[in-house]
Amino acid sequence: MMTAEQALEQIRPDLASIVAVKERRLGSRMRAYEALGSKLGRSPTWIRKVLGRAPDVTVGLHDALNIRAAYERLCARVENAADALEAGNQELRRELDAALSGDRTVAARQGGAASARPAEAPAVSQRDATAPAPVAAPAAAPRLRAVPRSGAVTELPLFGAMEPRP
Repeated sequence: MMTAEQALEQIRPDLASIVAVKERRLGSRMRAYEALGSKLGRSPTWIRKVLGRAPDVTVGLHDALNIRAAYERLCARVENAADALEAGNQELRRELDAALSGDRTVAARQGGAASARPAEAPAVSQRDATAPAPVAAPAAAPRLRAVPRSGAVTELPLFGAMEPRP
């Protein structure tokens, strides 16, 4: 069995999460309290009291269910946004893989769909028209000569080691 205080302690983090998201979106904590209060049918003062653990505030079952439903809607929106971003990232990865493998046709960019253009006029996108030149392999680094072990205090062996070997 759960007491009313235990139920309140379970609902409070959800309420705080919703307020934080609305605060970022609306730019003000007070506006977030007002917006959430209007959705829940409560005043902004009531929300502040619940979050501040005021002893004179009570959270009824109806309020707890409304807060939980609002939190679940928020979670669903976040999950949908994350899924959309991941799908966009996957598409960009496919385009990057196609570009790196040298296959720059429209068919590869559209996931294997056939091109609507005639075969004699290949499709050229803005990205293909401004493709960078191929990267050349880096030149071999010069070999460094061994540092002589002379033991002289005035000699700077580190600088001597940086001269290329003949």
